[in-house]
Amino acid sequence: MHTTLGPIAFLLCLAAGGLAVSAAPIEDLSGYWSGSGSVTLSNGRTESVKCAVTYKVSDGGGQVRQSMRCASADYAINALAELQIKGGQVSGSWEEKTYSATGQVSGRYTGTSFVLSIEGANFTAAMNVSVSDCKQSISIAPKGLEVSKISIGLGKC
Repeated sequence: MHTTLGPIAFLLCLAAGGLAVSAAPIEDLSGYWSGSGSVTLSNGRTESVKCAVTYKVSDGGGQVRQSMRCASADYAINALAELQIKGGQVSGSWEEKTYSATGQVSGRYTGTSFVLSIEGANFTAAMNVSVSDCKQSISIAPKGLEVSKISIGLGKC
């Protein structure tokens, strides 16, 4: 189970990192965010997850560094994302340290949401992120993993 959930950890991490850009100035993303959600496995089992995320924004909002830790009853996540944002385009890399997983992210943001694609060695995922005020809503649909859906909400208020 650990080998398939590692990439999921990053997906949650990355989703949280990209979304505040469209809701307010990217500098508002800086700081500590926390929240909870669920991970649904392909066998139908759902597990709750709690997360804490810290963001550092630099280069006038052109770079975002995200550190994320999540925990559930069965696993822990320790992920790091480095994102570059230019115009409406998002690109970057990620690493999940607990499971030694790495990958690339690409996509765009539309003003109130992000539409992203993540590619790792053994999986891909589509991610949609919506932002309103100081809250983030994340939905991820991975392919090639034991996880079929991820839903999480983060807040900073």
